[in-house]
Amino acid sequence: MDSGARVRAEAHPGRMSEHTTRDPFVPVVRCAADLLAVVPHTLGYWPADSLVLFAAGRTTAGACVRVDLPRRPVGVRFAATFVEELAELVGHDAVSDRVFAIVYTGLSPGDGPDGGPDGVAEVLALVDEAAARADRTVAARWVVAGDRWWPAEDPAEVHDVAAVLDSAVNAALIATGSSWASGPRQAMDHEYGALPEGTARGVAAAAARWVRAGGGAWHHLERVADTLAAWRAVLERVVAAGDDWQGPLLALDDDLLGFLAAGLAEPVLADLLLADTATAADDGEGVLAAAAMWAELCDETFEGAPGPGGGAGELFGPSLRPLPPDVPPVPPVPPAPPGAGRQRPGGPQAPGPRSAPEPDAVQLVRLTRVLAGEWEHAPDWRRLDALYRVLLGLAWLLEPVPGARRGRGPDGAEQAAAMAGVLVELAQLNRFRARGSHTAHFVRRATSLVPGHAPALRVLRLADARPVPLWARDRSTAWHG
Repeated sequence: MDSGARVRAEAHPGRMSEHTTRDPFVPVVRCAADLLAVVPHTLGYWPADSLVLFAAGRTTAGACVRVDLPRRPVGVRFAATFVEELAELVGHDAVSDRVFAIVYTGLSPGDGPDGGPDGVAEVLALVDEAAARADRTVAARWVVAGDRWWPAEDPAEVHDVAAVLDSAVNAALIATGSSWASGPRQAMDHEYGALPEGTARGVAAAAARWVRAGGGAWHHLERVADTLAAWRAVLERVVAAGDDWQGPLLALDDDLLGFLAAGLAEPVLADLLLADTATAADDGEGVLAAAAMWAELCDETFEGAPGPGGGAGELFGPSLRPLPPDVPPVPPVPPAPPGAGRQRPGGPQAPGPRSAPEPDAVQLVRLTRVLAGEWEHAPDWRRLDALYRVLLGLAWLLEPVPGARRGRGPDGAEQAAAMAGVLVELAQLNRFRARGSHTAHFVRRATSLVPGHAPALRVLRLADARPVPLWARDRSTAWHG
């Protein structure tokens, strides 16, 4: 973690609990190796250079929070911020009364003056202070380094990591289908698998065409409504397909997939898609009513300007102005196959002419609270999970194109813009999941494609303002992956 940055945290709802039954496939934590085995299953990968805090109550496990180890030396101002934010993150878990602290480092016992890796004692002292501030007790502390681990208080009591991998809890979790990736990049970029070997598609070229054809029009409310309708129809297929989602997605033609990817280069449309998917179970038309109110405010504020950027060239909201006459129509979405599920109320099966919704200030307030992570209700995780899968699929289809990573080639800049938009939407979804490290990962990938990418940097500002959304504080409303 950079010394000037806020804590990049991942808060994962607890999945472990104590049971009175003796079912061998029910994971029951009985020793340190058992608890250490839970961490990679919860995070999705084996952490490195990390501090992990695992909260627990009397009979249940709470959130698992992972943050980067601070760089040495730790300054006074940084230490105060680190403690404050750790206390805030741990304090969000209302079911816990204690935490277990694990430091993952590449150093070995005896490397530091206190018999442990240099800096571990300092970090654990900060953990003690943060736990006390959050009214939690630190129940135990361990250090994991390479293929060994030991209690922080006794570096001489060294154990092999093989004991963690051979633990009953690890075996039980694997038996129930749980696993973790070999590294963070694989866990984040391939959370739901990968494309079938040999897949060759023209989605990147189609996305570049749509970036050029749709330039300056994505934020128009008419275009927003039709694009959201197309997304709803696609997500309906993916929701119905469950784990077999790749077939229905790849059955869509390159033009439609390129259109979906290109639209995410417009941050206004990307935000509205995120909110529309998150609130689908609550209100089918609420986001469009909010967008209409937003557009009315933008058009009034910048009346007569060439675009809602007020001459600055940066779009910041939708517009009620008519679409330019040369903008091509939204590609049609093929009818869903039989048994693909029922479209949600208020959501059409395919894009088509729509009447403009009435502007609604209440819906606009709700929209801002959802995007800020301050909504008091549970997001529609089933549909957001489907959106996540589609976005990963689009990222896989866009990434292999030569030149797209560096913005070179005849379509390089347009392909990079589409890919960066997809990555930023993945970052936003991880922010909704309270997975701060994943959020930062996708932001880094987006800014490597488009240096200084404004929407990507805005995601970090949102994450800094509220690192853990309101819904992630309650296990009944948090995402359970």
